[in-house]
Amino acid sequence: MEGGVAFFLLLILAVVVVVGGIALYVTGGALLGGGDKQGAEDGDRPVHKRPTTPVQENVELVGTQRDDDRG
Repeated sequence: MEGGVAFFLLLILAVVVVVGGIALYVTGGALLGGGDKQGAEDGDRPVHKRPTTPVQENVELVGTQRDDDRG
C-alpha cells in the first residue's frame, strides 16, 4: 500500500513539474524574470556623492586591520 501512495505522489510531482516547464516555455521565462528589463530605460542612473568625512573614507572591515595598528 505504501508503494501505491509513493507512486501517486511521484505522479503528482511529475505533473506539477511538467506544467511548470510548459508555463515557463510558453511565457519565455517571464514568470521568473519579472518583465522586460532591456526596454525599461527611465533615464540616466543616479550619481552618488563622494565620501566627505574621515569616518566614511576610512572604513575597515572585521579582520582586515593593518598590522602597523597593533602594538
